[in-house]
Amino acid sequence: MFEKIKVSSTPYQPRTKADLLGLRLRNDLYDGSFAPGEAISIRALAEEEGLSVIPARDALRALVGAGALRFRDSRTIEVPQMATDAVEQMRYARIAIEGELAARAAARVNKAFIGALCGIDDEVTRALMAQDVAGYMQANRAFHFTLYQAADAPVLFEVAQGLWLRFGPAMRIVCESYAGVMPQTDHHRGAIAALWAYDGEALRAAIEADIAQGMDRILAYAATQKDT
Repeated sequence: MFEKIKVSSTPYQPRTKADLLGLRLRNDLYDGSFAPGEAISIRALAEEEGLSVIPARDALRALVGAGALRFRDSRTIEVPQMATDAVEQMRYARIAIEGELAARAAARVNKAFIGALCGIDDEVTRALMAQDVAGYMQANRAFHFTLYQAADAPVLFEVAQGLWLRFGPAMRIVCESYAGVMPQTDHHRGAIAALWAYDGEALRAAIEADIAQGMDRILAYAATQKDT
């Protein structure tokens, strides 16, 4: 007879050097610190962090397993280039998962939450107009993740996070492609209007349109690249 396994209700917190480095690298990938095609030397990363090669390799391997990075050779890991087929699949998955998260969030927010989200979106607009790529990446992720966390759907949110890891480095292309000019339709504003109306389906539609708008620009970029 199998012994009953005790499951802790306390969320896992990173404790090892590899865990902590992996968490930081995840945020770097989300926020565009690495570009598509960029190489990461395992030894150079270890030296920069004051670590041995083993925890640096372990942290990077975890991100390889998540599909965010890949091995170029035994000593170097790289951010994959954006292949068209992969971007199309991510576009489809994002619309399905993130649209559902948005719809679920609509009934769970209050005026204070919507006001805070407006403030985040103001920072998205500022960064886009200023062509501040790092600021745009951080603010745009904050807008989406803040909204999705309100859905209280941890399984769906985890899937969304995994998708963002994979396409995150290419989001810089979206900011750069606008060249300091706001898009004709600002779907974040449409999402906020839907939140004020507590209209889940309108919010879903606005977020889906926002995702399509950005991913189509990444698709246009991917079509010019050769995935090696």
